[in-house]
Amino acid sequence: MFILKNAEELNNLFIRNKEMNVLLREQDRKTLYDLIDKLSKDNCSDIFLTFLALQENNCSIEIIWQLHIKQIIDFTEFVTCYKLDVDNIVKALLFISESNDELSQKILTELLASLFILLSGEPNHKFDKHLRIIQRFLIQSCSIIIKKNDAWKYLKNLKCSPLIIKSTVHKIFKVMLKNMLMVDVDFHLDNAYEQYRSYKTPEPVSDMLKMFLDEIDDDITIYSLIHSVLSQHLEKANWKIILSLISTFVKTKSLQCHALKLKLEELFNQTLSSSTATKDFLMCKATLLIFRHCCLEIGLWSEYSRWYSSYKPNVDTAKVFYSLLTKLLLDDLPAALASHLNAQPKLTESCIDIQNEYVKKAQAQLIKINNGQDFMGLFKDYDDSQNRHEADIVKVLESFKSTGQVMRVVLEAFVFRNKYFIGTFLKTLMNTQSVDDQLRNSFIEKLNSMNKIPKSMYNKWKQEQRSIYFS
Repeated sequence: MFILKNAEELNNLFIRNKEMNVLLREQDRKTLYDLIDKLSKDNCSDIFLTFLALQENNCSIEIIWQLHIKQIIDFTEFVTCYKLDVDNIVKALLFISESNDELSQKILTELLASLFILLSGEPNHKFDKHLRIIQRFLIQSCSIIIKKNDAWKYLKNLKCSPLIIKSTVHKIFKVMLKNMLMVDVDFHLDNAYEQYRSYKTPEPVSDMLKMFLDEIDDDITIYSLIHSVLSQHLEKANWKIILSLISTFVKTKSLQCHALKLKLEELFNQTLSSSTATKDFLMCKATLLIFRHCCLEIGLWSEYSRWYSSYKPNVDTAKVFYSLLTKLLLDDLPAALASHLNAQPKLTESCIDIQNEYVKKAQAQLIKINNGQDFMGLFKDYDDSQNRHEADIVKVLESFKSTGQVMRVVLEAFVFRNKYFIGTFLKTLMNTQSVDDQLRNSFIEKLNSMNKIPKSMYNKWKQEQRSIYFS
């Protein structure tokens, strides 16, 4: 039987836990369990609804969840009946989404599942408030995941929830992925174009994208999402996620990656053919980048070179294409320039002049890079005050330590910038004045095993190492 003491205890519990985004202390959690159990046995559980109203609907999300799982009031009904601010609910859900605590993840999964069930039904104005909560949560959660790469755990839990059908999971993931692709971060198109060969997808992001691609497993949807973001939100597109998505798709969808490449090539050609103003330059640059990146992920520079050597644009498209490449000369990687010089596409006579003009400039730029322009280094993200050659070595060794592999940018420098590679990179790497570091030595031995170090240079370094050891 419900007595005054229980009412006072329940009232104090609500008063102590007014903050929606704060979970209960252990003692309050035990008190809540006991009261729910007692009131349910006495058929007095409706008293909770009265107290919810008396407390102006402000209470811990854990209380709401407990009432939900004990079937006292479903979360969707709670949202409908009580005049809670949508932003407060979203804020509380976002707050617990950042926690890896098992209870927080359980609360989030079960409350979200109750809302997402509504997505599988027919549209109903009665659920407008619920849909606003879903929409705001998904959009804001994307921003959190981008900043905190391991904050997507709840998505994995939702995917496995027996309450949500596969089509709803697909819809949720599609919305999430689209929003991630256009979360504005400090890595815009210019950064991406300079760093796309050195950018490495963080492991948590890679794992998340693999999970997304388990649900969104067709090249048409991925292409549509990328196209939509570039055409509507180019200036704030999240290039880290775009590049990572293409890389992950190629690695996990080997049978579909060529179909995606063809679609990206078609998008690039369409962009070139419709380009009529200076403002279209950014879109041309963006579509070239994603198409080239897809080629490189499939088959490195040889894949891109094969495409370039067989490219047959019409006259107008060719003019825009070579105008674009000319504008990008100073930003293009040596490997890209070399690809453009090794085998020229056969164009009509009316295009020969603009093609030859680009070839001359590309040759001059490549010669400039290979002769004395050592300050470029392997990467471009240094201040003038930094020792960029040693900084290159630090980056390369950090990557080698974590992966055991030689970075692609190093191997590309060996092929396309051999004079820089031997005269500057290896010279800095093998400088015996540097700290005798086991990692550095292991990396040198790795390069030598791949025949990337001239024999005389390696023997000299080996002799100097012995001299230092026995001195």
